[in-house]
Amino acid sequence: MDTQLRFGPFEWCPVRRQLIADGAPVSLGARAFDLLGVLLDNRDRVMSKGDLIDRVWPDTVVEENNLSVQVSMLRKVLGDAAIATIPGRGYKWALPVEAPDNLPPAASTAASIHSPTQAPSPALSSVAPPRRAKPSIAVLPFANLSGAAEQDYFADGLAEDIVASLSRSPWLFVVASSSSLQFRDAQVAPAVVCRALGVQYLLRGNVRMAEQRLRIGVELIDCDGDEVVWAERHDRPALDLFEVQDEIAAKIVGALEPAFLQREEHRSVNRTSCDLQQWDLLMRARWHYWRSSKRHSLEAKQLLEQALRLHPADGAALSLLAFCLATDVWSGWATNPKSAAVEARQLATRAVAIDDRDAFAHFALAVTLLSFGELDAAIAEQRRALAIYPHFAAAAAELGRLLAFSGETDEGCRLIRQAITDSPTDPRSALWIFGLGIASFVDRRYADAVVQARRAITLRSDWFFNHLLLATSLAHLDDNAAARQALAEGLRLLPTLTLAAWRAGHPFRREADRARYIEGLRAAGWSVQAVAP
Repeated sequence: MDTQLRFGPFEWCPVRRQLIADGAPVSLGARAFDLLGVLLDNRDRVMSKGDLIDRVWPDTVVEENNLSVQVSMLRKVLGDAAIATIPGRGYKWALPVEAPDNLPPAASTAASIHSPTQAPSPALSSVAPPRRAKPSIAVLPFANLSGAAEQDYFADGLAEDIVASLSRSPWLFVVASSSSLQFRDAQVAPAVVCRALGVQYLLRGNVRMAEQRLRIGVELIDCDGDEVVWAERHDRPALDLFEVQDEIAAKIVGALEPAFLQREEHRSVNRTSCDLQQWDLLMRARWHYWRSSKRHSLEAKQLLEQALRLHPADGAALSLLAFCLATDVWSGWATNPKSAAVEARQLATRAVAIDDRDAFAHFALAVTLLSFGELDAAIAEQRRALAIYPHFAAAAAELGRLLAFSGETDEGCRLIRQAITDSPTDPRSALWIFGLGIASFVDRRYADAVVQARRAITLRSDWFFNHLLLATSLAHLDDNAAARQALAEGLRLLPTLTLAAWRAGHPFRREADRARYIEGLRAAGWSVQAVAP
């Protein structure tokens, strides 16, 4: 084969070892890439499993399961119809293929596979790609420390799952796996790798299996200072490797994104330059938003408006500004709540229109819909965000919180607990625990609601709604003295709270649940006048 190929929306580029879709590289692991090349080279005939294993894993003894894993990965990317299973014989390429005349000739696919020159030596990468406006990360192939070649597929699959998940994050540019493969076995300093790939962050890890136990270590390196800024270790029984792979990938992605964003927020806030770029403005805005006060909310909005003047179509800035305005509504900070709610919805809708695959935009739109009482639409948007970015812990937890308000407490609690497990350091975790408290309240388990409210207060004592949950739950337990104290603390934090603002932040589906909540607040001392619309 001496030309590049096209099939469906994909373009196969053997010399660059890339699969392109819609002008962008598709994340594809080394073995999957090699398998695709063999199938394309032999697309006119059925390939036996033995032949495929010999070509993709030359001079290596591997189990047939390794081939099945790589076929499954290709089908996830290309669609189930791309590779046909021929019972009792093997596999065959099943999509129409064309060699476009306008593409330059390329070296044969077969020659590119396993060629010692298929990836440039790190030492040859003398000119570094330019740094991107948005921070970027490369995920190196995980090192297999088990000493058993048949475990390579698990280490590769774990790294590929992480790349696939991170590539859906609106905050990161993720370098394709094929670009990182040249450093699989290279003993090169992280700074050299980052310079060669043009990235700021590097994620690397290792896998060790012994006596039916898996130990997986991973670390995030900020190459500017050659500093490890986050690290984790996971130990699991090696009973079902596919299940373990999915679980560990989810935990790594869930924990890595908040760690990276907190690092970027801190970096931007401490910069002294007056000429801040769009990313710095966005990160400063996030830092102010999490301070959770009216003054900080105003500062965050001003920074985001400045960022949008630089890049009016930036979905992340539009979504975060929408989020800030929606927060103003349910916190009672908005001078004109109706106007703020309308603007928030318009901004989030615009972000979704710019990129319907932006999970954070759907997440923000869901939050803005609550100000209009559109609970079902908000739930649908959070489900959409999760469909786009399955490891989006904040969307899972917010969906769980909304389901708790809807009375679907079992599914709501399951989603929230999974989010807390996957992303325990997320700055929103106090809100997630508050959601568990709401579920307990809806189920009339007031003692459990008190426990969750106190957990949430331990994490964020400055969030007034945690104290209100504690107050109403204590009142329903007839602990009126403690209820009055909790209510007083909540109203001290937000003395101007109105019923309209409270309702925007507490979207109970059933009027009976809403009335019971307010009944507890009144028993704790919140007067009828104070809650009048």
